[in-house]
This record gives sequence, C-alpha cells and structure tokens, in this order.
Amino acid sequence: MKMFILKLIILLFIALLPFQLNGQNVIEVESADTTYTNRLTLLPILGSAPETSFMFGGVAMQQFKPAGAGPETRPSNIILSAIYTLNNQVLMEVVPAVILPDESWILGGSLFAYYFPTDYWGIGSDTKSEDQISIEYKMFFAKLMGLKRLSDSVYIGPIVRWFKNYDFVYKDSEGEPIESIGLTGHDGGSGIGIGGAIRWDKRDRIMTPTKNHFLEFMVTVHPQIFGTSFSYSEFRLDGRKYLDLAGNGSSILAFQAQLKATAGDVPFLDLSGIGGSQILRGYYYGRFRDNHSLQVQTEWRQHLKGRFGFALFGGVGSVMSSWEEIDLNQIKWAAGGGLRFNLNPGDTTNLRIDFAAGPNTTGLYLTLGEAF
Repeated sequence: MKMFILKLIILLFIALLPFQLNGQNVIEVESADTTYTNRLTLLPILGSAPETSFMFGGVAMQQFKPAGAGPETRPSNIILSAIYTLNNQVLMEVVPAVILPDESWILGGSLFAYYFPTDYWGIGSDTKSEDQISIEYKMFFAKLMGLKRLSDSVYIGPIVRWFKNYDFVYKDSEGEPIESIGLTGHDGGSGIGIGGAIRWDKRDRIMTPTKNHFLEFMVTVHPQIFGTSFSYSEFRLDGRKYLDLAGNGSSILAFQAQLKATAGDVPFLDLSGIGGSQILRGYYYGRFRDNHSLQVQTEWRQHLKGRFGFALFGGVGSVMSSWEEIDLNQIKWAAGGGLRFNLNPGDTTNLRIDFAAGPNTTGLYLTLGEAF
C-alpha cells in the first residue's frame, strides 16, 4: 500500500505541472463578491498497486460563492473524484460543502460508491499484525446534512445517512479465500441513519483555517426500518482550535480532539476506528477499532515562500469497548511532517503530502485541504 501511494504521488506531480503552468485547465468566473473569484481545478490521478493493478482517474474541485454571497460569506467547495482500475475496481465520490449567502445555511455531506479492498485486524486495541486479513466488498453510501444558522456562528440541523454493502470476500495474508469473520455485518446489509448536529464554527476558512475555533456534536440513530439490517446509534464530538502565531496567517498552531461512541447492533465497518488521512496519521484507518475511540492531535503549519509551505504534527489515541476500559498502556501515538502547495492563491487550498510514523507503523498521504 505504501508503494502504491508513493507511485501515485510521483505520477500525479508529473502530470500536475502543466495544469498549473499553462492555466488552461483553470476556469475563473466573477461572483457577486467582486473580491472573490470562482475557480475550477482539475487534477489527474495515475498509479498502480498489487491490490488494484494499473489505476487511473481524476479529481475536480470547484471553489465558489453562490449568487448573492458577499465578503461575509465564506467560500464553498465541491470535490469530485473518480478512479478505475484494471481489476474492475471503482471508487467515485462527491463531497460538497456549500455555504448559502449570509451563511444562513451550511449544506454538506458525501456521496460515494466503491469496490475496493480493505485490511482488517480484528476488534480491540491489542490486535496483532499477524491477524491481518483482506476484505473486498461493494458499497453505496450517502450522507446529507443541512445546518441552519441560529446566531453569528452557531448552526443546528438534521442529518440523514444511508448505506448498503454487499458481495463480501475474505482473504488471508497469502490471498487465499477464507471463511467470513462472523461479526455483525460480515455478510453485508443496509442501514438508514437519522439524527442531528449542532455546530459552533468561528473558523475564517473551511479548507485552510487560520484562526478561531470549531466545535461540533453529532448524533445519528439507525433504526431497523424499511427492511434495513441493523439497529444502533453513533455519537461524535469534534473540537478544533487555531492560533495565528504571526498574525497574518503564515504560521498556524492547530489543535484537535475527536471522540466517537457507538451503541447497539453496530456493523463492524461502522465501529469507531483510529487513524487515516485526517487524524492520528500514520495508522491505517481501522487498524484498531472498537465501540469507542478518542484521538487528539496538534499541528504547526508554516508558509515558506510563494505557494509552498510545510507542517509538523503529532497525535495520540486509542479505542476501547467501554469508557471504563481505557488502558494507558494501549494508547497509540504517531508524528510526522509534510509539504504544502497552494493550488488557489485567491482562496488558499493546499495540496498536502504528509508522512507519519509510530510504533511499527507508517503512513503516506496525498490529499486536498488541511487535515483539520
């Protein structure tokens, strides 16, 4: 997996250079806010891996302000990605973050469909590397959220979530088929989640915040209705703080704490996990998973020159079956650094490359926008 990401980064940057130099793939349209320019950025993706064979695709990011939005409204963005491999594996995703004029509503969520392998090590904070198996399955997923502004920076609104996964295939470390793991959701199923969120958001930007704070609490209940397969609840708390050390956005110290708790008949793919490209980088997401998770990280972001910058970060976290079973000896940690390239000087949006490492683990990430 690490070699695949490395190849992907090298090929993407080779392909990216003409897109940024000749400007022919950047579309600019004047918006109602004369100080802001809408922008469409296209990025090609090429790569290969043992799990996927040759893969290709692209990412499109539209940054904009809706008609009638002025300087008081933060920019919106919609990210679309599509990848296809010679093994007939597919990943398609749409992630919108739309802010209406005067920030009266914030509309967000994600839509994706994929057939891709994932690795699995079991449940708990002490699973062993030799327990690793591969799981292949198909999934359709949709999550929509609408937040209504109550005051200057407080928003509240509903969440609707739906998923369906099926065609599960389990393989051992040698690639040989094995029996299913026997957990809830091991043979697929569907779920509908209904809930709500309350958000206190003082960030100056969505993609690359430089000051103030963000606090969000979300509750989603999945009742067993309309033929769905599971009945469970999920709770999330996400807090972030940004300190502008230089006073001009060139040097930022950021902090984040994230808690997730589940209860009920939870499918194993929806259990709380640590790691990934956004928090506790260095750990494969789902390397450790259980009913609850708690993660904390900090990051220093520094502008260098022109469109370039770098970041240094570190984090700790763990999973547990109940809050009474937090084991300090099982806390995981990771630290690392990365490079930043600003794709849109008019609305700072960084292409980031991060490398992180912890005990017996490393991670290499290429994504759009800051981790948090």
